[in-house]
Amino acid sequence: MTERQAELTTNRWSTLKRHFSNAFSGGAIQSRRSIDVASSSHAEERRRHAYRYILIALAVVLTPVDLHQFYLGHFLPAAVGFILLGVVFANIWQLGRAREALFSPTVILAMTLTVLLVSIYHGQTYTLYWVFPLLSLLPLVLEIRSALWLGLVSGILLLPILFLSFDTNTAIIICLSMTLTWVISAWLIYAVSVQSRRLRSMAETDPLTGAYNRRFFQLQAQMAFEQWQRNKRPASVLLVDVDHFKRVNDRRGHAAGDLALKNLVDLITSRVRKVDTLCRYGGEEFAVLLPETDAKGAVFVAEEIRAKVESSRLIESDTITISIGVCELVGVEDTDQWINLADAALYRAKKSGRNRVELATTTDATVQVASLEKELPEWR
Repeated sequence: MTERQAELTTNRWSTLKRHFSNAFSGGAIQSRRSIDVASSSHAEERRRHAYRYILIALAVVLTPVDLHQFYLGHFLPAAVGFILLGVVFANIWQLGRAREALFSPTVILAMTLTVLLVSIYHGQTYTLYWVFPLLSLLPLVLEIRSALWLGLVSGILLLPILFLSFDTNTAIIICLSMTLTWVISAWLIYAVSVQSRRLRSMAETDPLTGAYNRRFFQLQAQMAFEQWQRNKRPASVLLVDVDHFKRVNDRRGHAAGDLALKNLVDLITSRVRKVDTLCRYGGEEFAVLLPETDAKGAVFVAEEIRAKVESSRLIESDTITISIGVCELVGVEDTDQWINLADAALYRAKKSGRNRVELATTTDATVQVASLEKELPEWR
């Protein structure tokens, strides 16, 4: 084997190990993906819904098993099963009220597998068919270590029951089927999750700059507005526009203009926090959502960004400046008014000489927005 072939083999083996590890990384219930940092409340809601649906499925599985145990007179396992059902329904009720579950997915799945194993031990071999989907569920809802340990312990406990309940050949076939089911389901979950993240990224990000797009910003703004209505959590928005951007395209070409926008996104990203949301709002205009930030803090951030852009070279041999409109969430009636106020402040920054930061006021919003619609081509 040549050195090149050895290197390729090593890379393939490393890739295979990474993919297998990622396949058992969970994600639907417990993990917090980086893409959800800017929309943590929405991600938390999805996580609760996913856990709730899984618990409902577990209740459907456990109910006939427990009733059959009771019918056969196996009162102890039946009692344990009904207690577990009570725990499952309590968790469903908690999650339905937008609260955290009483028990983690690891505990619930471990208890469910225990009840099924006890049922198999008492002669209800049909419950073996429920173990298959539960083992497939482990990689979906648990982190890698919990999924591997719980699957391994379940397999060890199931082995003697299988060989006592079936002949040797049948028991071996069942063991192999369960193992393959577990591994293949994990791999499929990984493949689907990767594709889902890729499609989601395409739907939420601007292909040129890598910033979030306008649709994503509107969703984040709506969630921030709802947080303000419920809990009075402050938030501010910055509308950023590149001064005389048309001149950059005319003198340097569209390739230079695109490069300037990319560099601007990199510069703003380096200044804002991970919980902040940077979006390309349209053309050379960008929006920055700053949660937990009042007007004073937002103006401070905006001034830092403006000064940093002015002192940097977004493209070679050319100084580019930006104007920023700032609006705090306090006092607005809806997200449209919030954005319009920020846009009015941006308009005033442009009319006052550009390379400025202006804070929105509620008194001049109507006049400023009307003027903005008339003079938009000039001041850009």
